Amino acid sequence: MFPHLFTLGGITIQTYGLLMAIGFILCYSLATYLAKRTGRDPNEVQTIIMVAAIGGILGARAVYVWQNWATEFASDPMAMFMIWRGGLVFYGGFLLAAAAMLTYAKLKKEPLCSLTDFCAIFIPLGHAFGRLGCFFFGCCYGYIAPNAWYGVAFPQGSPAWHNQVIHQQISPYAPKALPVCPTQLIEAIGCFLLFALLWWCYAKFRHLRGLCSAVYCTGYAGLRFLIECFRDDPRGDTYFGLSFSQMISVALLVAGIALFTFALKGKTNGTVHR
Repeated sequence: MFPHLFTLGGITIQTYGLLMAIGFILCYSLATYLAKRTGRDPNEVQTIIMVAAIGGILGARAVYVWQNWATEFASDPMAMFMIWRGGLVFYGGFLLAAAAMLTYAKLKKEPLCSLTDFCAIFIPLGHAFGRLGCFFFGCCYGYIAPNAWYGVAFPQGSPAWHNQVIHQQISPYAPKALPVCPTQLIEAIGCFLLFALLWWCYAKFRHLRGLCSAVYCTGYAGLRFLIECFRDDPRGDTYFGLSFSQMISVALLVAGIALFTFALKGKTNGTVHR
C-alpha cells in the first residue's frame, strides 16, 4: 500500500490518480496511432476518449456513492466529489460510458459496433492501470490468505485492516492486516492480456463488425465474475447470491454472445464491414 507518492508545495500527488493519468495518456497515444494505421480520423480520438472518460468517471463514482452512502457519505456529502481519494465502481462507469458512446455514434451517424470495436481495445488497458491504483490505495482486496505465498498484508489504516478490525479478525492495535489475495493485481494482469488480444483481433478481423466488442464483453465478463468470487471488500448488497458486478457480468456475457452471433453472421453473408 502506497497511496501517496510525495507532497510538493502543499499538493499531495496520489498514486491512484497518477496511475489513472498514465493509463489515460497511454490509451490516447495508442488510440491515435491505431487510428492513423487503420484509416480512422486521428483528430476524432480525443473527442471519443473525452466523451468515454467523462461518462465513465461520472458513472463509476455515482454507483460507488450509491453503494456506500450510509457508511461514507451520509455524514459528509461533499466527500462524494473527492474522486482523487479513490472510490470508483467500474461497471457504473462502463454503463454510462456505453450510453455516451451510443449518443455519440448517433450524432456522428456511425454504426455503433464500428465505434465500440475501436473503443473496446483500450478499455482493459485503462482499467489495468486503474486496478494497479487500487492495489497501491489498498481497496478492492481479496479474501484472507494467511498461509498463501501470494498473500499481501496491507498496513494499519488500510481498507483491509479496517474491515478486519470491524469483524474482530484482528486487534485494533495490529500493525497490519492479515494477508489477503491481491485480486487487484490479478485483474490488472487479466486486463493487460485482454488488451493484447483485442489489439491483435482488431488488426486481423476489424472487417467483422462487432467481433472486438464481443471479445471484450465475453472476456471481461468472465474475468470479472471469477475475480468477484475472491473479493472480500464491502461491495454493497447481493442479489440472488450474486454481487452487483457479477450480475452485470452475466448481462455483459449475454451481450457478448449476441455480438459474436452478429459478427459471424456478417462473415457468413460475405459482408465486409468497414
